[in-house]
Amino acid sequence: MNSLRTRLLLAYVGLILAGFIVLALIAGRQISAGTVQDFTTALAEQAQLVARGLHEPLEEIAEGEGTKEMLRGALQTYAAQTGAELVLLDQQGRVLMGSADSSTTRINTPLVEAAIGGSIGSEAEIDTAYAAAPIYEDGRLLGVIHLAAPLSAAQSLVWERWLQLGGAVLAVTAVAGGAAFWLSTTLTRPLARLQQAALQIASGDFSPRLAETRQDELGQVSRAFNHMAAQVAAMIEEQRAFASNASHELRTPLTNIRLRSEALRDGALDAVTAQQYAAEIDDEAQRMGNLVQDLMLLSRLDSGRLEAGREKIDPERLARQLLMEIKPQADARGIRLRLNAPPDLPPMTAGQVHLQILFRNLLSNALKYTPDGGQIRWMIAAAEGEIRHTISDTGEGVAANDLPRLFDRFFRVDKSRSRAVPGVGLGLSLVRTIVEFYGGAIRMESAGFGAGTAVYVVWPT
Repeated sequence: MNSLRTRLLLAYVGLILAGFIVLALIAGRQISAGTVQDFTTALAEQAQLVARGLHEPLEEIAEGEGTKEMLRGALQTYAAQTGAELVLLDQQGRVLMGSADSSTTRINTPLVEAAIGGSIGSEAEIDTAYAAAPIYEDGRLLGVIHLAAPLSAAQSLVWERWLQLGGAVLAVTAVAGGAAFWLSTTLTRPLARLQQAALQIASGDFSPRLAETRQDELGQVSRAFNHMAAQVAAMIEEQRAFASNASHELRTPLTNIRLRSEALRDGALDAVTAQQYAAEIDDEAQRMGNLVQDLMLLSRLDSGRLEAGREKIDPERLARQLLMEIKPQADARGIRLRLNAPPDLPPMTAGQVHLQILFRNLLSNALKYTPDGGQIRWMIAAAEGEIRHTISDTGEGVAANDLPRLFDRFFRVDKSRSRAVPGVGLGLSLVRTIVEFYGGAIRMESAGFGAGTAVYVVWPT
């Protein structure tokens, strides 16, 4: 009783039945009135025919050739044919004779008076219909014929039409009910499939998809559900990849820290090795701290809780500082670092930490994928109302079909090959989020594998 199909079916059938009942009542009243009107009109036509039929008997009586018995017989014959009581009146409206006992026959005086004046008329009262017609001979009024017929015949015809109308209403309601059942089924069946697919997804099976053949709102819901399911599946896969990469990223520095701390705790190391281990522990701790900092910043950006910084940052000074940070790693691999920045650059309005995270990630990414002996170049230029940064490298490059997804969260180019390269696929996603948070724009270009990569950052001033 509480199912959507039942409620839709009851609502449709109820509305259709109510509408047809109202229409049937209106039509029934018109049919009743029309039937009575047709009956009285037909009675007036019969009165006119009877008047023509009585013309000759009345004329014969006037000439002394006929008898009243013959006239009475004619009245009774016409009464039997019409099913009405007939009364013959003279020119003054006085009763001459009737087909039955004239004392029991009701006379409609207004109709008689109108007939004396030469009119043929009819009228219906509560249970009787009346009609009157004049009888003429060469323009001379011989008398008036008056008919009185019970409306029972008309009422039986009205009831018959009411029954026909009621049967038609029930038949149409049955057809409408079938159509409503079909319509409710077409609406609820896709919803049942949607429910089943949603339960499968909730249980961890992301394979169900809905048919997208319909072009109505349910088709739009199916397409939206399929898109949602694909997005959820992709997000779960990304999270799994993130968990795998993050565990690897965290396990490696933790293992290094633990091994070196155990060696330092045993005290069996010489001073140079102990100092080297302490420096390596510090590097691994900083690496872990940067990862945690990136995750925290990304979380605050996603939740809308990050406040935009209002510091005035010198872009050239920021670039030199960050290049100095990666210089030891670049020198160890023979990678050349270049900075091209004109003097008197306008300041960048942002948070110092946010800019450091942004460009540190870009430099770190370039350093990871640039082979030994390569080059990383950072160019800064001022334009109308903006500062443009270009960080290019001579690294591995990116395939054209991977370029649109580089800034997607957890995405890594050629995962099997990049497993040896540290990272969890969050850096570029975080970079784009920061740039867009401050109203800037970022894009990446590459001619393909082995052709290097260039990142363009446009920052409003």
